[in-house]
Amino acid sequence: MKRIVLPLLCLLSLLLVGQASAAQVYMDIPKSVNEGQPLEVVGTTTGASPGYAFEVVFYDTTYAKSEIARQQVVLQADGSFSVTFQTDGLKGGTYSIEIAESGDGIFGGTKKPVILTIVNRTADLTITSPLSQAYDGTLLVAGSVKGLGDAGIQLSVTGPGGANVYGPRWIATTGGAFSQEVPITQGGRYVAGLMDNTSYVWSVDFTVTGGIVTVAPTTAATPAEGPTYSAAAQASRSTPAYFVVETLGGPVTITTSSGIDWVVEYIDESGGRTMVNNQGTSAPEQITLQARGGTVYVKVYPQLYTESGRAVITGKNVKSVAVDASVAERFGDPVPTTTESPLPLWSVPAALGALLLFRRR
Repeated sequence: MKRIVLPLLCLLSLLLVGQASAAQVYMDIPKSVNEGQPLEVVGTTTGASPGYAFEVVFYDTTYAKSEIARQQVVLQADGSFSVTFQTDGLKGGTYSIEIAESGDGIFGGTKKPVILTIVNRTADLTITSPLSQAYDGTLLVAGSVKGLGDAGIQLSVTGPGGANVYGPRWIATTGGAFSQEVPITQGGRYVAGLMDNTSYVWSVDFTVTGGIVTVAPTTAATPAEGPTYSAAAQASRSTPAYFVVETLGGPVTITTSSGIDWVVEYIDESGGRTMVNNQGTSAPEQITLQARGGTVYVKVYPQLYTESGRAVITGKNVKSVAVDASVAERFGDPVPTTTESPLPLWSVPAALGALLLFRRR
């Protein structure tokens, strides 16, 4: 019996205590980033004193290793750090983020390079509408994307001063070609954002020359005073939350909780898919639509890969709001599966007690 119990006791001790280690560093980095998008590096350390300084280095390792940029980090009391690298103009390929310390350093083998891929599909987009257009009340955004077929593309347009003037809204493509006239009210610089169903984003600058027209103000429909329902679910960038909203006829408002910069995608009663991300962390995202008493499907996830939290969806003038993981299929996502919870910590000492009792008997 001693031969059985003693090894088990040693194993349980290792589980409870773990191995002692020196200072450690870990980095959380997305596996893939589109060219032009900021690369956010979030790290945590243990065993390092506040004020300890080191560098985070960004390398291109596609063919031969070459440094792109580096930033110094000075640890604060909580041991965490974050840096952001720009990826504008980088070619598609393999890149790495590494920790550089003076001398031998303190992080030892934990400062392993983290590999990521940068995707650059700039050449896949061809714009056929003029990049400089005379003002006539509309901006023509037309072109084609290689290999897109009839999958559609999401278009958003910002105008002078960064004001949103269109979308984000999905538009049809035929053999990869698209064309959309966007209503505008003045000349100036406009930026069109185009995103395909792999979430790759192209950005195109247009210049509109000419005067300004006065547009008669319109009164937006006020949502009806119907029932209000809410539902909540955990959401992260890799595991979005999915909801079903059963609407009543008339104006319907759907809002998110605040505190996290949420991205909301929804499929309306006509099957149109739209993405909304107009607010930051301090204000909720809001959708207002004219419903016919049908179903709206909603997908919610954080803008940042490093964030996660409880997403609350509230619908006004609706029959119900419910969490439904099967909605993932409607967005072309795999349906989330429920994972088993890890063994609770109290079970370890319980097992130890049972072994000791068995030994006494």
